[in-house]
Amino acid sequence: MKLVTLQRSFASDKVTMGALQILGVDHPPIFTLENPWKGNQRNVSCIPAGVYECVKHYGKKYHDVWRLENVENRSYILIHAGNTAKHTEGCILVGLAAGELNGDPAVLKSRPAVALLQEIFGDEPFTLEIKDR
Repeated sequence: MKLVTLQRSFASDKVTMGALQILGVDHPPIFTLENPWKGNQRNVSCIPAGVYECVKHYGKKYHDVWRLENVENRSYILIHAGNTAKHTEGCILVGLAAGELNGDPAVLKSRPAVALLQEIFGDEPFTLEIKDR
């Protein structure tokens, strides 16, 4: 099982930004965008730092992405494509670049980032360690 670290590097009242590092795998930078910290409230907050198991998720809206297991008081926290905080309801968005979109902080090249993760992990679960700065 691969170990993945999400190092959060920036937090504001609008977003939490970070980067993924997949240990033992040479890969381009993978940036993350989450909601800001709002006490772990459903749909509006990033999740607490910690260690989570991630499994493949095949839902109707988000297919072939990953779901974090055993997030305290939360469910269906996914790693999926999207660009800005408007595209997440407590989930983790990934992209191959970070910047702005219409004046909002954003991850860019999100679908290619998900495709890269699909190539790296396939259907295998992985462990995600989330670290605050």
